[in-house]
Amino acid sequence: MFIPVSANLIKLSKIFPKDLYVVGGYVRNCLMGIKGGDVDLASDVDIEEITEILKANDYKVKVKNSMYNSISISKDAESYEFTSFRKDFYPDNGKHCPIKVERTSDIREDAKRRDFTINAIYYNINRDEIVDYYQGVVDAKQKILRCIGSPEEVLNYDGERILRMVRIVGELGLKIDKKTLKQAFLMAKNIGDLSPSRKFAELEKIVYCDKRYPEIKSDYVEALKLLNRLNVWQYFGLPFKKVKYKMVKKAEDRLLGLLIDIIDTSQPECLEAFMEEFLKKQFGFTQKQTQKVFTYISGYYNAINKMSNKEYFFKYFDDVNVIMPLLAKKSKHLMNKYMFFYKYIIRYGLTIRVSDLKINKDDIKNNFPKIDHRSYDRILEDLLSKVFDGKLPNEREALLQEIDKWNF
Repeated sequence: MFIPVSANLIKLSKIFPKDLYVVGGYVRNCLMGIKGGDVDLASDVDIEEITEILKANDYKVKVKNSMYNSISISKDAESYEFTSFRKDFYPDNGKHCPIKVERTSDIREDAKRRDFTINAIYYNINRDEIVDYYQGVVDAKQKILRCIGSPEEVLNYDGERILRMVRIVGELGLKIDKKTLKQAFLMAKNIGDLSPSRKFAELEKIVYCDKRYPEIKSDYVEALKLLNRLNVWQYFGLPFKKVKYKMVKKAEDRLLGLLIDIIDTSQPECLEAFMEEFLKKQFGFTQKQTQKVFTYISGYYNAINKMSNKEYFFKYFDDVNVIMPLLAKKSKHLMNKYMFFYKYIIRYGLTIRVSDLKINKDDIKNNFPKIDHRSYDRILEDLLSKVFDGKLPNEREALLQEIDKWNF
């Protein structure tokens, strides 16, 4: 066999009324001596036709995208994505989604719609042969990433392909063909047309691209440098073309590290406003996700600015396990200082959260109906401060008596 496939896949190929092909990353990886990769299948068969055949043979079938004639096929522990041969037609922007899809019986047309030569190599399972119209096998052996046919046609209408190009370079340690790289420079603006969630998903893959195939030498730093070379950050709504990569190279959580690098490069006047705008608009984060990330990042910067221990742990006690590893990459001295106090709090069981007080907002409301509800948070925070300092016991009656002294 040119390409090793499982016994289940061989059985599946015999069920198909026409030749069944493996195409894309799995074929590419096998030719490059890399293990793994998603198994994508293609054939000149309509999904409606093959779905009935598969179900009759005890395969599980789920429609992935009816417009793209795509289904997922699974049996036992194996699963594959199958797509009928098709032609894609794109709008005059970079939004990644075709406006029209047509079925075709021509495998060459199906290959033409794909992005890079190394991803357009087909393996015919039935005949045990490679089908390669664009010299993908040669490029795979020479470790070159090249667009299929004209780079203009491949990159002009799909911003995601440029980010995918960066990721593949980082994953597989490839060199980019000169014409492909030149066109990527020209069409990087299409990244700005992608949906926020898609931009974030692709950026996350780039940041961790060296983790996908750990058995080979790959370099996420080179991928990040390529983002700078392509000047893509302006299409993430940022007021600069290049990020100064420092923390992303050190932090275990590279996404938080990259965000710190973006902030350090941008130097925003208001961190919270910047993150609200950036994370929601550019990454599609929810308010809850945005607030969570803001807590981690503000905790990092407030530690660098040496916020007092008491104030710091009132705000960040529950987030120490995320913040301190980041701080350690900036200053081990500061990290050790805060961790000493953190361990002290745990050791002596100090009350550190408002939620740990023996009273809550309902207690204030029921016992002091004249107090404006807008004062509840401040009252509880003041009580917490006194309990933490040992000036007041954390007991219900003592806390209520303390509020009564304040003469609201």
